[in-house]
Amino acid sequence: MRVSSINLYQNSLNGVLNSQQQVEKMNQHLITNKKLLTAADGPSDMSKTMFLTTEITLTEQHLKNGTLLENALNFEESTLDGMINAMQRARVLGVQSGDGINGSTERASLAQELRQIQNQMLDFMNSQNADGSYVFSGFQTQKQPYVYDGTNYNYQGDAGVNELKVSSSVYIQSNDTGQEVFDNVFKRFGTNDLTPNVTSVVNDQRAYDSFHKLNYDPVTPANNTYQVQTTAGVPDTYEILDSVGASLVPPVTGNYVPNEPINFNGLEVIVSTVAGSANESFELAPPEKDNILNMLSDFIIALEDPNFLESDFLEAQSDFLVGLDNSLESVNLTLGSLGARGNSLDSVRSAAASMDVINQQSRASLSEVDFAEAVSNLQKAELALNTSYSSYSRISQLSLFNYL
Repeated sequence: MRVSSINLYQNSLNGVLNSQQQVEKMNQHLITNKKLLTAADGPSDMSKTMFLTTEITLTEQHLKNGTLLENALNFEESTLDGMINAMQRARVLGVQSGDGINGSTERASLAQELRQIQNQMLDFMNSQNADGSYVFSGFQTQKQPYVYDGTNYNYQGDAGVNELKVSSSVYIQSNDTGQEVFDNVFKRFGTNDLTPNVTSVVNDQRAYDSFHKLNYDPVTPANNTYQVQTTAGVPDTYEILDSVGASLVPPVTGNYVPNEPINFNGLEVIVSTVAGSANESFELAPPEKDNILNMLSDFIIALEDPNFLESDFLEAQSDFLVGLDNSLESVNLTLGSLGARGNSLDSVRSAAASMDVINQQSRASLSEVDFAEAVSNLQKAELALNTSYSSYSRISQLSLFNYL
């Protein structure tokens, strides 16, 4: 086969150029620290690397979300801790107000401090985070949650709760609404007297609360009515019946004396008529909910009114203390929920961080350069290039005249 000079030169030049490309490629591996410069360098490894890169990016975003969530939970926890301190001080003053030595002047002084505490609580309930969003407004983050309308403090937010994604399948609630924490609080359970000759008073709140929760019928209000039937005899007796006049299970009976209290599931029921008179009736009052700000307002009114009867004041005091205790319980439950969410976040972040390290290592093994191998490959490529230069130099000087 005849080989022309031009083909000989071209083949030698191509060898030099290929060697230069190999040297450049080896240099790029070292400069970029990338084993895979193009998909052609390893299609399978490139696909795995792209998948791992996506997972690492998602994990980084989840970890950022975790930081945001941690900040939100810590801020809310700090706010509620301040709220509890204010409530506990209000409770001390509420108990102190019932001391027999307190006159109208002392009660007015207590009312003044309670107003300051009320303003402090309002500030906590209207807390804003670093970007100016209201913490307890639900989705209405730019709307102040609690506003005074001249009579009551009303919630202006909604029931929306935000969740942050902290892993591929885990979402954790990042806020609580004022509606749930502060407004979803029962006031003191009470009774309504339905006939003129009966008086029912709560004397054991815990026992009555338990009875009320188990027996109150929100669907059929008539079922919440109870009758006191008295029977003349030796001795006179009473029996407490249900709304249709049937005996309770077990029956509630005893000796009857007019104006003497009858104990019934935390209640003192007093009937003033003679034995054998018409049945007297009372009912379980419908449960009501309110926020601590309005409960404070009602109690402050009782403290500031010097004409308040002592019996009425004691009822107002009991209403306030029970409502305050229920509010404290609600806030403490929310703090417990915050702690549980924080623990879940810690567990998820720990697992995510560990998985991120594994993914980083896996991606590095697939896509990053082994420097020792890369330097060795570069030296080989440079040697091949130098050889190509030398060969080309010699071939370019060849001529038929050299053999004549």
